[in-house]
Amino acid sequence: MNYNEYLSKVEAKFSTAKDVAVEQYRTKMLYEEKFEMKWIATKLKMFSFVTYAPHVTAQDISDYSNLCIAHALSTYKGLPHGFQNGVASFNVMASEKVDPEAIAFAKSRPKKHFAAMQMPVIYDLSSNEIFYYEKTPLWGAIYYKHFREYIQKNFNA
Repeated sequence: MNYNEYLSKVEAKFSTAKDVAVEQYRTKMLYEEKFEMKWIATKLKMFSFVTYAPHVTAQDISDYSNLCIAHALSTYKGLPHGFQNGVASFNVMASEKVDPEAIAFAKSRPKKHFAAMQMPVIYDLSSNEIFYYEKTPLWGAIYYKHFREYIQKNFNA
């Protein structure tokens, strides 16, 4: 599958999408909000960023993910996160060439932030495989089942 085909499939699953520049990355930013009582009555503001890279290294996905969470936090509007509001940033990098170290990074525990979650995701266009953190950490544990379902539903073509 090529990137444009992948992006079309992903974009069709969202009602809000816009092109943004996240540093050197041209990316599609998708946005949703979700409220769940089981999340201790928290509203989760979910920013998803999808971009293409001809080759993904561990440094690439790490840098991209850090830039995306920073962009999400600077774009976020509403009560300060942590006050019944959380921010999740799903940072998807698609490529036909993905280093094993990049996959290991995406599958490792994401960085911790106060009331914000950063989820690096890699979609391998050559094998149609998706890579992300599949476990449940203590920090943010109430959200992770939803995160895994969200990633599979929206970013696994």
